[in-house]
Amino acid sequence: MPASEPSLPWQMQKHQEILTESNPTAFAQLAELALPHLIHFLRREFRQVEPHLCETAVIDCLLTYHQSPNKYNPDKLSLFAYLRMSARHDLLNAIDKHNRQKRPLVHINEPDVQSQLIGEDNTVEDGFSFADWLGDDNKTATQTILHEFEANLSSTDRQLFLLMLNGVRETEPYADILQISTIPITEQRREVKRAKDRLTKRLQRFVNRHKV
Repeated sequence: MPASEPSLPWQMQKHQEILTESNPTAFAQLAELALPHLIHFLRREFRQVEPHLCETAVIDCLLTYHQSPNKYNPDKLSLFAYLRMSARHDLLNAIDKHNRQKRPLVHINEPDVQSQLIGEDNTVEDGFSFADWLGDDNKTATQTILHEFEANLSSTDRQLFLLMLNGVRETEPYADILQISTIPITEQRREVKRAKDRLTKRLQRFVNRHKV
C-alpha cells in the first residue's frame, strides 16, 4: 500500500546503517518504501498541486537526508515523520517558485490543510490562525520566527511542536511524548488538546511580539 509506513525499529536500523555507511544498500531500501509513501502523503495533503512538483519535492528531501543524515534527530520524531516534514517544506518552496498565475494551487492555509495543522477542533484564540500564519508570503521571516520560537521551547514542547508542524493529528504520538499513554484515551485526547492549545497560544504571543 503506498501510504504504508515501516516499523520504528526498521526505520532506526536503516537510519543507523545510512549514518554509519555500514550497509551500502540501506538508502536504496529506505527510498523504496519512503518514495511512494511521501508522494502519497503530499498528493493527499496538496490535492491541486501538479504531481510532478510532489515527486520532485520527495526526491529532493530524500537526497538531502542522504547527504546529511546526521541532521535527523531520532529523539525528536520518527524518520518517516521527519521525511514528511522535509518533503512538505520542499514542496512549499517549489510552490513558491511555481507560476501561480497559471492555476491556483492548494497552499498551507487551505481549510483542509489548516485542519491538519491546528488540531481536532480547528479553532484558535483571538482570530489567530496557525495555518494562515505559516502560509505567510514572507517565508524568510516566518522561518526565522519559527527557529527562534523552537529554540526557546523545552525538549518536550519542541517534540510536540514538530508534530504539529508535521500535521500529525493522531493522539498516540503526542501522548507518547507527554508520557500519558497509560491513561484512558478520552483523558489522553483532553491533555493532548490542552498541550497543543497552549503551544498555539504561546506561538501567537511570540509572533505578536516579533512581527510588525
